Amino acid sequence: MSFHQLRLLVFSSLINCFLCAHVVFVDRFSFIVDDHDLFLSQSAVLEQESNRSYISGNMMINRLVNDLTLVSSMDIKRPSRPEMRLYSVKLNFCSILNNGYKNRFIRMLYNNYAQFLNTKPKCPLKPNFNYTLTRAYVDEEMLPDLLPECTYRMKMSFQQKSKQLAHMQIDGRLLTKR
Repeated sequence: MSFHQLRLLVFSSLINCFLCAHVVFVDRFSFIVDDHDLFLSQSAVLEQESNRSYISGNMMINRLVNDLTLVSSMDIKRPSRPEMRLYSVKLNFCSILNNGYKNRFIRMLYNNYAQFLNTKPKCPLKPNFNYTLTRAYVDEEMLPDLLPECTYRMKMSFQQKSKQLAHMQIDGRLLTKR
């Protein structure tokens, strides 16, 4: 490979890195308990530091919880365009926790957040155990190239059979690094 070819390769790599460089901000995070008899305690804190949003929190339940379902959706809105639904899905959450899902994106997302937990949770979830999330953030490297700047809203609902246990919502912005 000539010096000229190497220079072009490095230059194109830098352009690709610049194009895919994002900053994910969380403007609002809420975790709302629907089954007050299940949760002994729960808390969540959103922190902004430099170009990153961090979520910390904990929860403790009072009985074994198995057979969890996750209903989730994500919408984005770009300037001067209508809101667009990126996904709407219903998943067996215990299968995710017990490493049963083979979908690459779901595994990557789970592994990103699992590194911020005090334990890798498995179903059944244990009673009287303090599940703690410490300064979790979205690793921008996980995001696909060339995502547009937008605002987003992600909703998650946790259910056991047909009973609503809790739901959470994350509102934020995806910006291109400048």
